[in-house]
Amino acid sequence: MEEYGIFQVTIPLPYWNDNVHCYLAKREGKWIIVDTGLKWEATRKTWEEVFAKHGIDPTKDIESIVLTHQHGDHFGFSGLLQEWTGAPVHLNEIDRELSLYGWTPETFQAYYLSAGLPQESVLQLQENAAAFVRPTSPYPTDLQPLNAGDRFQLGELAFEAIHLPGHTPGHICFYNEQKKLLISGDHLTRETMPYISYHGYGDSNPLQTYLATLSKMQAMEIAAVLPGHGPIFYDAQERIAEVIDYYRSRLDAVRELAAGGRTAYEISLAIFPADRSLFQKWIDLGETNACLQYLLTNGDLQVREEGSQKKYYRD
Repeated sequence: MEEYGIFQVTIPLPYWNDNVHCYLAKREGKWIIVDTGLKWEATRKTWEEVFAKHGIDPTKDIESIVLTHQHGDHFGFSGLLQEWTGAPVHLNEIDRELSLYGWTPETFQAYYLSAGLPQESVLQLQENAAAFVRPTSPYPTDLQPLNAGDRFQLGELAFEAIHLPGHTPGHICFYNEQKKLLISGDHLTRETMPYISYHGYGDSNPLQTYLATLSKMQAMEIAAVLPGHGPIFYDAQERIAEVIDYYRSRLDAVRELAAGGRTAYEISLAIFPADRSLFQKWIDLGETNACLQYLLTNGDLQVREEGSQKKYYRD
């Protein structure tokens, strides 16, 4: 992709996937950035090194910053990067609204206690910036809407913004029809399964949204996927089929585990390895909740409030 003036920028993360891929594209002496990384010092250091490598003056040469979605590892550094470069930030309006959401201690505790997490775990998670969502700070002052159909010249290639929701409600991918290239953000990845989760806000049935999106993507011609995590890959349709199969199997497992009445956390512990860190258990719970929301919406499960907890049953 570098022959087309598009460069992958890999930025470290302190959790989970270890790093995130952003993209940098040159056009007529100006540069566009796709995704920004997490708000922490390693991100600034990486961008400093990348700008120096390419001879970029960040105060003059960055034309715009476009974002696939609002999660912290993609959006978190956008306000600081805008202060640094003066470039406008483009984000889909649905995700812009979601990016303004923030937990209060009371709502956070109530939600996760109802899911069956022990209070001690809830209090520990409340100290984790990735779990206890707060609006990005500093928030971009020049935040422009990014809509499906918008076009960007990334290097020598024209890319169209495509709304592919599921990972977030406003997730945008960028597609070049000429070379059949997809900059996929977190929508489609190879190394790890794309993460579809529900944590009490946003789309109430994200897995149904995601599976419907994948079904539509089966008609797309995709020669290569440039993801937000993991390797670039060239078997998009095979991967789409694998992801659909994975989540269909996960739905079957959750449906069976809920037969006798369990909390979301109990179901999650029955599916995933028990020796995971608390943060990873929070990740696992998000995926389990997405499956439960799907099954509830489609009438496969019922939920009952028992004290402060919600328990799921099959009729």
